[in-house]
Amino acid sequence: MRLKEKSNEDDVKSKFGVQSVEIGLHVLEVLAQAYRPMGLRELAALLEMPPAKVHRYLVSLIRAGMVEQSGAGGRYGLGPMAVTLGLSALKQLDIMRISETAIAELRDRIDHIVLLAIWGDVGPTVIRWEDSHRPVAVNVRIGSILQTLDSATGLIFAAYLPRHVTATRIAEEIGARTPEEVEKLLAEVRDRGMSRVRGHQLASINALSVPVFDHTGKVVAAITALGPERTINVDWNGNIAKELRIVAQQISLRLGWAAPKTSNK
Repeated sequence: MRLKEKSNEDDVKSKFGVQSVEIGLHVLEVLAQAYRPMGLRELAALLEMPPAKVHRYLVSLIRAGMVEQSGAGGRYGLGPMAVTLGLSALKQLDIMRISETAIAELRDRIDHIVLLAIWGDVGPTVIRWEDSHRPVAVNVRIGSILQTLDSATGLIFAAYLPRHVTATRIAEEIGARTPEEVEKLLAEVRDRGMSRVRGHQLASINALSVPVFDHTGKVVAAITALGPERTINVDWNGNIAKELRIVAQQISLRLGWAAPKTSNK
């Protein structure tokens, strides 16, 4: 009985944290999200805390190298130790590891094939593949190289990567299309934040694809849902499109991407 009581007591204690540490981390979070140094009063207002209290936390954070102040009475910004921690965290990020569960869960929700691709040495390359629970005959698997202009996945990279990266593949695949037609197509992809194909690379297979961005705003991967044209809904505002956007945004945020702020005007 005594052992059980002690175990319960330990469980309760383990749920408690150090409040001052949590507040200090919240100060860092607000500074990080501002993307610029801030004065004490502005920072205190965002934290909804008295300036004197915020200042005490800033003193400790400065000593630890997590915050730095530009001159006496100057603004506060992230310090060298915060930068070191951020870079270390970025080095530990792995698109495969981060997306693994999200991709599988997305497949379960929509019950269609979901793939993850990156831009490899020779073009869009499949690095993860989640089969749907219903049989679909496609000749694409992990390691497959997809077309740049005729696959939904390829269009994401063509639309978002610098042109010098994709120029060779685009030139090889442009065919009877004019450069103006290609530019219009890629502009539409960027406007929608999504690409769609209907039976281009794979006959009778339709697909939707969305970009994944890293902390620099660079596209690092594409998530694509595909399935038979008779069963998959590839409407721009359909359920699959919405699910793709949500998952891509979640993974991008894990990679340090900052979502663009929308105007209220």
